[in-house]
Amino acid sequence: MNFDMENFKEIVSSFHERLLAVPVERTSIVLGPDKWSLKEIVGHLIDSASNNQQRFVRLQEERSLSLPGYNQENWIRIQRYNSMNWKDLVSLWRLMNSLLLHIIEGIPGECLEHTYQSPDGPVSLEWLVNDYFRHLRDHVKHFEKRYSEL
Repeated sequence: MNFDMENFKEIVSSFHERLLAVPVERTSIVLGPDKWSLKEIVGHLIDSASNNQQRFVRLQEERSLSLPGYNQENWIRIQRYNSMNWKDLVSLWRLMNSLLLHIIEGIPGECLEHTYQSPDGPVSLEWLVNDYFRHLRDHVKHFEKRYSEL
């Protein structure tokens, strides 16, 4: 498997610690109509984990998979993350990522080339796993940038 599990675990662990250190009163602040609050950024990461859980599991059952798209703005609006309890959001994010790490560790090598039909074209399960953590790293930076703007 071409996964850096130690790095993946470190990203999850360190970001979880970072989230726990954020003052709750800053988490709901919206700086503009096109800027997510800290809660909404974490909510988006929960959505990402949820969508990818489906992909990671189903691609071990099927050689090829197509699922509906993900309209991130609608999901943020519909789920109203900004009105949720911060500690609940942080716990949910941590638990979802613990589950994903567990799933990834058990992926059989023969499933790594199973294909997800993404909106941008077909990608392998192996690519999806690595891209999930690339996406997470990008949003950790996004989170820190937004936090510095508050």
